[in-house]
Amino acid sequence: MEFMLLFSQAKDAPRPGPEGFAEMGRFAAELSRHGKLRCGAPLGEPADGATVRSRDGKPLVSDGPFAEAKEVLGGFWIIDAASRDEAIDIARRCPHARGGTVEVHAVRRRYLFDDTGAGTPFLFAFHRVPGLTDPDDSKFRAMMTFAETLAHEGTLFETTPLAVDPPPARIEPRDGKPLVLDGPFAEAKEAVGGYSLVRVPDRAAAVELATRYPHAAWGPIEVREILFFDPV
Repeated sequence: MEFMLLFSQAKDAPRPGPEGFAEMGRFAAELSRHGKLRCGAPLGEPADGATVRSRDGKPLVSDGPFAEAKEVLGGFWIIDAASRDEAIDIARRCPHARGGTVEVHAVRRRYLFDDTGAGTPFLFAFHRVPGLTDPDDSKFRAMMTFAETLAHEGTLFETTPLAVDPPPARIEPRDGKPLVLDGPFAEAKEAVGGYSLVRVPDRAAAVELATRYPHAAWGPIEVREILFFDPV
């Protein structure tokens, strides 16, 4: 099974320094040697990101940093694990878990396309609004139709909906030790329900692309630049 690990930290917490990145890099390399890491990347500053929505057919763009957010997303990994328990164990052992939060989400399916390598990579995180359902998969089909168009253009190289079952888990630091909390999380207003990886010329192009995504009509899209990809 594949799982997405989302790394976040308190909004007012300092960003990891060079040693923090190096330690995460060493753990990523260990996972890669054991065939556990499929994809991963740290993200740029939240202040350089944006949140995109669409209301009444008009795009609404909020520039970062995100005032309403208690935590900010700092990076992600896609890992291969034999079970949810193994994915949680990897998250607990991750250096980030000593001072930040790690969410563990099961992947429904990863859709991979050719990566041209041209342009700046961005993560589009699709936030799931409470109460939103898709009983006939019409939203999913609309997203996949749009994704296939972008893939044909050479803009999108990966898109992935996250699974609802098994439920997510959250690893938080408590008294210097990682505490595992099982989801779903009632206090979370907008959980991440999926993501896309795209390449575009710049931030302006990324934001404009996000405004055209079907998801923008029913939930926010967080647009974040990818600094680099971890070697796998």
